[in-house]
Amino acid sequence: MNSLERVTCAIKGEVSDRPAVSVTLSMYGARLTGCPLDKYYTVSAAYVEGQSAVKEIFHPDIIFTPFVLTAEGEAFGSRVKFFKNQPPNMSEPSVKSAEEFLKLPVPDIDSSKRLLYIRKATGELAGKYGKEIPLAGILLGPADLPALVMGIDAWLYTLMFNRDEARKVLEKTGQFFINWSNALLRDGANFVAIPAVFSSPSNVTRTIIEELILPLYREVFKEVMGPVILHHGGTPVTPVMDYYIDLPNVAAFVIDNRDSFSEARIKTGSERLLLGNIDGATLNKREAGEIRDKCLKILEDRRNDRHFILSTSGPDVPYDTPVEN
Repeated sequence: MNSLERVTCAIKGEVSDRPAVSVTLSMYGARLTGCPLDKYYTVSAAYVEGQSAVKEIFHPDIIFTPFVLTAEGEAFGSRVKFFKNQPPNMSEPSVKSAEEFLKLPVPDIDSSKRLLYIRKATGELAGKYGKEIPLAGILLGPADLPALVMGIDAWLYTLMFNRDEARKVLEKTGQFFINWSNALLRDGANFVAIPAVFSSPSNVTRTIIEELILPLYREVFKEVMGPVILHHGGTPVTPVMDYYIDLPNVAAFVIDNRDSFSEARIKTGSERLLLGNIDGATLNKREAGEIRDKCLKILEDRRNDRHFILSTSGPDVPYDTPVEN
């Protein structure tokens, strides 16, 4: 049984030869090939080479399109800073207000240099591995993209104090999300995964979520031509899963390492795919035996759960994580 068949079994709840395993090793491929990250995150062939090394060495059951969310901000004109051992980060937003954001042109997914880098890497990975291993398309949700274009403070201010402009911004990013996610799916991604940051009550008020964000997500998710996976976004998701459970096309949840699979299963029912809850961000700080014990504990807990994938949660596994971990 190959990885595609194994993950398909997890989605359908069918018996497979073993539980599927996913580790977020988007950046780690650069370490394996010795590629500088400024090249890795801008040259599609370098990224594909890194993911090929990840597959050959670790045999994960899911591989990833470039996990470089800042590229979407760059496509709207923001600037980023590259680092030697971590993904790029925003250094200067394109604009400083919602009013300015609304005047920006929407990036053309067929000509934007930064988006084409991701699309080309997606197509090359799908062409190389599409028949044996699923490919996860990583992108920002409509509520999160504005923070990379106008800055976090300006976006929060707009959400809290200018609902009319916030709605207009979300309409704009919502249409971009539809176009961008469907482009990745056409290029060969099997599903798209987005973080729930500015759609989480840990970061914005429940009123904002209920009145601004969820109505938009109900509309845009139904336009996505494939499954959507919701990532916890850095906070426990089980207490607020009720917000997301009925959104169109949401096929799975990645839960935080602080979440409980048992509690999440109660919230989602028996037939929704769940992934997690290994803290991938701290794999560089632990001993291999400790990590193994944690994995075995989760596997034992999920022994009878067929809609389950053992997975790291959080961002990319750190660059300096020992291979044995």
